[in-house]
Amino acid sequence: MKRLIFVFGIVLTMLVLFSCNPLNLFEPRTSKVSVVLSSGIEESGDTVKPQKFSGVEILGTQSRQEAPWVKNIEHLYVKVSKFSYRYSTNPGENKWATPTAVDKVVDLTMLDATELSWLTFDVPKGSVILALGFEITEATVTVNDTDYPVEIPAERKRIVLKNLNWQVVNDESQIVLSIDWTRSIVKASGGDYMLVPRIAYRWRGTLKQLWAIYGDVKINDSTPTEPLLIGLYEGTDTSATPVVLKMIPTRNEGKFYLGKHEKGTYTAVVWYIDFTYEGTDVTFTVNEATSTTFEHGDDTAYTELHLTIKK
Repeated sequence: MKRLIFVFGIVLTMLVLFSCNPLNLFEPRTSKVSVVLSSGIEESGDTVKPQKFSGVEILGTQSRQEAPWVKNIEHLYVKVSKFSYRYSTNPGENKWATPTAVDKVVDLTMLDATELSWLTFDVPKGSVILALGFEITEATVTVNDTDYPVEIPAERKRIVLKNLNWQVVNDESQIVLSIDWTRSIVKASGGDYMLVPRIAYRWRGTLKQLWAIYGDVKINDSTPTEPLLIGLYEGTDTSATPVVLKMIPTRNEGKFYLGKHEKGTYTAVVWYIDFTYEGTDVTFTVNEATSTTFEHGDDTAYTELHLTIKK
């Protein structure tokens, strides 16, 4: 009888403890991962830090396939859809998640100045994201106030990014898909337009201490009438690989958005671009116009830069 009372007392104590504890031991722990769209130069991303453009050489002459008519593009609307991801929760086991039915029409030209949220999904905490997949199925381009249909080759509509190996360890994380739209749009000899998507990507493992860096550039206190190139470096060493490298097209009127970054010291550098055209090839040479080093995230949840170039 005493043993029965003793066992009953233990059971009763456990019930009281678990009823007071808000943790449900049987509820699976998940993390939220958001997907945002941005613009950038095509290159594979870094799994922890913001994207590294390891293939870009800042000094000297760079070759880039970008036709002169790209500067006349006012809008480039695309439809992104059927996002999915392949993940693993145990070694040797992985599967594709059911595609997320969130279609979105995006003007890629607007991504030069901002990031755009696409969707959010839940994934088991501790799992590893191995690959991403999504589709770009429709596109329209506006040139000189006229809309033109854009063909997307069938084999290019489905985009799969492999060998990612991003481990989900925080409650909230973010995937940034950067579309290099200026090199994705092609004008055929007959005048038709074609989209061959070129995608960069990066993983933001924590979102709790990331703040935006943005601003504008003036040339002799006026809005730039020529495209510029801007790069962001961690610290003061501008001989290193830039964290971000972006064009500032003339339609942006000097405004730029460099993404969200952790607190710290950064250096922003702006370059002039001199173009040389040879047939359909465009070669450009960059020359530094101005730079600034600043502390980011000390006093505010953003850093707004106002850069001036004197000619």
